[in-house]
Amino acid sequence: MKLIAALATTLALTTGTAWADEPYLPRSEKAVQKLDANKDGRISPDEIKPRMQRRFAAFDANGDKSVSTQEFDAMLQKRIEQRRLRYFTLMDANKDGTITQVEFDRVADAMFDNADADHDGGVNLAELKSFKRAQWRSGFLAKPVN
Repeated sequence: MKLIAALATTLALTTGTAWADEPYLPRSEKAVQKLDANKDGRISPDEIKPRMQRRFAAFDANGDKSVSTQEFDAMLQKRIEQRRLRYFTLMDANKDGTITQVEFDRVADAMFDNADADHDGGVNLAELKSFKRAQWRSGFLAKPVN
């Protein structure tokens, strides 16, 4: 069980870094509603273009209307550093600048327990699909460290 929890933690912590900046279309109802300016239940190219323009501008550090490999790499590195800091802060419960095995296991166990919706001691694919990392993180951070 510890191995599965550790693998789930590792997967959750690393998934998305490389994919976070690739163009994509929204998949959740909430994201579609946010982009659907005319509230017709659909997203048109005109509705998604402002979002894509903001993403492009974030990459175009010098504002020359083109993104170089250096600018692209710099943005990816920035996002990786932000993610690293966020997860390190999440795991370093006593804020001493290191993550012990106990702290890592605490995160893995809490994540697994939260994903186990029916509390049967195992996690099936349906539970994994409904697991919400953002909701779990906010709840986990609100709990006092024992």
